[in-house]
Amino acid sequence: MWALFLIIPVHFMEMPACEIQYSPHLCQGILPVNELRMNVRRCVSSSTLLQIGDELDSAEVEAIHFLCRDNSSKTNIQDLLEDINDGSLPLPFGLAEVLYVIKRFDLLRKYLHTPKAVVENLLKSCSTISFSYRSLLVGISEQLEESDLESLIFLLKDHMRSGGKLKNKTFLTLATELEKMNLIHPGKLDLLEQSLQNIHRIDLKNKIIKFKQTALPDRYNNVFGVPPSNQRVINVPPIPGEAINFHKDSVPVQETGEFDQQREEERYVVRKETMGFCLIIDCVGNDASLLENTFKSLHFTVMIHRYCIIEQLESILKDVANMEQHINHDIFVCIIISRGNDDSIFCTDSSSPGFSLDRIKYFFTGKSCPRLVGKPKLFFIQNYIAQGDKDLDNMLEADGPTTVCANRPPNIPVEADIFWSHCKVEEIYLQQSPSLPSLYFRFLSQLLNDVEKRKQKHLLDIHTELNRIVRDKKEECIIYQQHTLTKKLFFCPC
Repeated sequence: MWALFLIIPVHFMEMPACEIQYSPHLCQGILPVNELRMNVRRCVSSSTLLQIGDELDSAEVEAIHFLCRDNSSKTNIQDLLEDINDGSLPLPFGLAEVLYVIKRFDLLRKYLHTPKAVVENLLKSCSTISFSYRSLLVGISEQLEESDLESLIFLLKDHMRSGGKLKNKTFLTLATELEKMNLIHPGKLDLLEQSLQNIHRIDLKNKIIKFKQTALPDRYNNVFGVPPSNQRVINVPPIPGEAINFHKDSVPVQETGEFDQQREEERYVVRKETMGFCLIIDCVGNDASLLENTFKSLHFTVMIHRYCIIEQLESILKDVANMEQHINHDIFVCIIISRGNDDSIFCTDSSSPGFSLDRIKYFFTGKSCPRLVGKPKLFFIQNYIAQGDKDLDNMLEADGPTTVCANRPPNIPVEADIFWSHCKVEEIYLQQSPSLPSLYFRFLSQLLNDVEKRKQKHLLDIHTELNRIVRDKKEECIIYQQHTLTKKLFFCPC
């Protein structure tokens, strides 16, 4: 018995009664969940809370506020720590779990005398949907580089009331603004997942995928006021060692009532009677009629302009972007056929520096065209490059496939809900077949006219098949594809 007392550290013998008592059974996971929770969550003294608060940096303070925002709006960290400690808030977690999430294991040992393994066992048994979700976002915040955050803010700015101008430029501030607009919550993470994909943070995207794959049906109460009965979301059991340790101008309409998961989270809403609006600008003269028939058969309203000069092109784009009828359509399509160079189109101008491809899309971003916010905006560009253009020659591989599909074409900035397909082909092919539609649009129309394909394949799958067909034809053309779509787009009614 005396030997047992000799091996107990002095600080355990002097520990105040209110502080956490350590038991070796906690680390082994032997204690029942309720007893485990009671052992870990016993309160600490006010002086200890003050010391803990003094050792936290600003990022850690922000993370704690974010973890508690479903239950508290207190801004003073000491007040918040006190509420967490004494249980005055209806929190499903305590001080130990908070320190664990922000990875202050040193404070766990120093002030709570609790190894992180103890807290891990507790979280395996009784973590909640809110805590797991918020821990996921805190973990993502810790691993984002400053350049990643800048890219995310730029990518999502059209979704936010502030247009991306955040008071505090942090990921958790960004997440909070998206939550306020009901764009993300535990059951609605596709937008964030796709955005991480677009900035090439696949490691963080995979964290979200794993979170979703371990989900169970449950309800989640949004602190911003959407009734919990109207939010069908998920309950996530924590993943040992990983569940918490993760290294547009207009305001969207909030969902009301129960929603179908695939319809709301995986597919853009497309209705037969309001399928979309299609603008066709054909400065060559071969493709407009074919494309008009294709999109009219899909129940699109079609507008055609032929043989434009650059000044007319800019006027057309502005006028179309300002059309009120976009509010009644579910998809916007812009098709441009013209001669040009690598990054511009010439229209019918004989002497001109060209119209930059960068500018075309900007007419239809959230700021320029708020009626299209949240709707898919598709751009198909056929660009005939003068024979001997160095840019085209350099991009073709002498011994490889002559059709190239790239994730991000040069000079086309990232925006939300955009699909960009840019086909470049040498002008000689236009001269060889001056009255025939282009290979690119001929097979695109063929694929879109196939009823079964439209039902079974979404746009990205259709475009992949188009790439394959063009490649097999051995025509020297390059197809660039870039997209920031957040859902699957089917050319058939939901």
